[in-house]
Amino acid sequence: MVATASAVLGFVCAPRTAQAIPIFAQRYGMQCGACHSVLPELNQFGNEFRNRGYRLDGAPKHGTTIVALREQVGYTPTPTDGTTRKTVPAGAALGALEVGRVEAFVHETLGSEGSSASLFLGYLAYRDAHSGVLYRAGLVELPLIHSPAQRNDTLTTYGYEGTLVGLNDLTLATPRWALEAERNLGAGRIAATVAFGNATGSVYGGKPVVTGRSESFAAPEFGLFARFPLGDDVHVGVDALAGSRSISVLGSPAFADPYHRVGASLEARRGRLELLAEQWWGRDQNGDGAGGLIDSTGGFARLRWRIGSHAFVGIREDGAAAPAATRSLLWYAEAHVTPHARVLVQQRRPIPGGPTSLEGALTIGVPWPRGL
Repeated sequence: MVATASAVLGFVCAPRTAQAIPIFAQRYGMQCGACHSVLPELNQFGNEFRNRGYRLDGAPKHGTTIVALREQVGYTPTPTDGTTRKTVPAGAALGALEVGRVEAFVHETLGSEGSSASLFLGYLAYRDAHSGVLYRAGLVELPLIHSPAQRNDTLTTYGYEGTLVGLNDLTLATPRWALEAERNLGAGRIAATVAFGNATGSVYGGKPVVTGRSESFAAPEFGLFARFPLGDDVHVGVDALAGSRSISVLGSPAFADPYHRVGASLEARRGRLELLAEQWWGRDQNGDGAGGLIDSTGGFARLRWRIGSHAFVGIREDGAAAPAATRSLLWYAEAHVTPHARVLVQQRRPIPGGPTSLEGALTIGVPWPRGL
């Protein structure tokens, strides 16, 4: 297995030209590598394109495929609890359509490890050209320092972003039914969200687990997110969330769990070396349904080395406590191996010790941009 992994890593680290899924590349007649570093992760231009509602005002437009498919086949020699399949497919259908000044975007997951298909993201986006404010309405991700699931560079949720606190099953990575507004403020960017509900389907992580409890928002959740530069290659961020969950266990009367989360982040680059780090602190006023106050904390630190334009090797430490503490170390390598396919290999090791997991995945986006 070690020899096989080493051979795959050598192949992974050979950089390729990025092209990826063609919805927007066809529309504006660009190579997909203009927006993507490694499929599906966005580079700086890709993030700015997304921040403008997937529009380039004044640029000529062409005919485009409005629906695309992203298929991912993963492999692990040590399946997670409750599964027996070592090779697991996980697909997604993506759609984007311009209606006047409004962009409609849909991300439908096609199921994994026995889970059913479900809507992961689905929203309308509108950017006011005068004020520069981008509005989104629908099922959206929180505007964290990176995409927690849709444009992730590994197969494992980052640090605190997938942490459950007591009986509260709402994580930072869970998409919300929300209204969102974002805009640049000088060299920085701020965003605000008001959420009224959340996604309940399984994303890419397998069949949903029956817990015997039902949850919803007892009150809207409010979020505030800010990113500001300290220089050309250093950015800092602060985030805050506050809301209340209505939780019912085994049909018993529902109780309310008011909660808040605050976070800080750092992004820095020097040459080919990239650092991304995030730390969160949370408090649930009634996370156990018995009036018990539960504090939680966690985050991650990721260090990546860029190989060419479309390949990385990286290491990431994840940690969370809610209140039991967990830590792990993740090694990974990823690269485009064709213009439309990514190979990823990762190893996850618990800290201070325990069984490790070695995983790999091939991600393919179709159809190709026309003429390529």
